[in-house]
Amino acid sequence: MSTFLLEIFTPFGKYFDRYVEELVIQTDDYVLGILPNHTPLVSKVKVSKMFIVQNGDKKCYAIGEGLLNISKDGVTLLLESIESKNDIDIDRAKDAKKRAEQRLATLVNIDVERAQKALNRANNRISVYENDD
Repeated sequence: MSTFLLEIFTPFGKYFDRYVEELVIQTDDYVLGILPNHTPLVSKVKVSKMFIVQNGDKKCYAIGEGLLNISKDGVTLLLESIESKNDIDIDRAKDAKKRAEQRLATLVNIDVERAQKALNRANNRISVYENDD
């Protein structure tokens, strides 16, 4: 099967550097299914689930915001964060969700945008943890 190089970087360094068969990722405008020889593209990436297919095995990740660059040489992702199901501390994610919901319920002396982003990240982590794909 045909593959392409996928490199993923976070503020902590290189997270992933392997040949894969497919990448499914959410940009600001679309859910992209990226296969070998995809048209070049640069786009922002949303907090969302991301799927990587490697050797026929599909794995799900919770990702933070970032940038996607598709070139003839492969795909590069620059992400704020990435966690596999095994990396997610579900109790911490549920606590973060509860705190964000409480902040948004009061709307007193809070940064609403920040609280909403925290809630989105927590919900994304919980969704990936509970995902059976």
